[in-house]
Amino acid sequence: MNRHEAMSHEQARELIPWLVNGSLDAVEHDLVDQHARNCVICRRELAELQSLQESISQASDPMAIPAPDMRRINARIDALIDKQNRGQELMAKLREIMGSPWRVAFAMQTVLVLVFGAAFIWPQNEEPGFTTLTAPSDLPDGQYIRVVFDPNLDTAELSGLLEDLGLAVVDGPSERGVTTLHITTTVSVADRDAIVSGLLNIEGVLFAQPIPGGSER
Repeated sequence: MNRHEAMSHEQARELIPWLVNGSLDAVEHDLVDQHARNCVICRRELAELQSLQESISQASDPMAIPAPDMRRINARIDALIDKQNRGQELMAKLREIMGSPWRVAFAMQTVLVLVFGAAFIWPQNEEPGFTTLTAPSDLPDGQYIRVVFDPNLDTAELSGLLEDLGLAVVDGPSERGVTTLHITTTVSVADRDAIVSGLLNIEGVLFAQPIPGGSER
């Protein structure tokens, strides 16, 4: 990777621990550092690891350094490696399953049969009993996003995340687990979409999409 080549969010996030311990070469160091300056998620993770490293290095008694601190850094590195390996294994299995064109044709035929079957079975005289996650509701003017969070997401971590992204909860979570967020500052449509993309890259965010109909300033 050269100095002028862009680095993806996932690549930068995987290299953050190595940036902290000084193991990256000059090109990788500059690319990760530049990405962290423009990415709220990576910037906060970088700050946490740097703070952890400073606490360890400033300890007066080497024996007083708690072992779990270093294990936490190693665990993060191992988790990132395992995540990457699982993704590669999943893609390999998908290629193995869908490798044959006959299997692809059979899968498409099965889907079509189910769709047409449902069209005949489904009652035609009933009003729909559901709404989509992005259906507009009675909200004041502004930019809004509907999000589904992992129920196990820590409340304090969630509050810090929303504060960093300039978001505020205005409704929810609903019975379906949908939370409505308001973008507290005036942003363009492009900036709003960037916030949505940032949310989707966070572990613990299961769904995120802007609500149509909000004012676009």
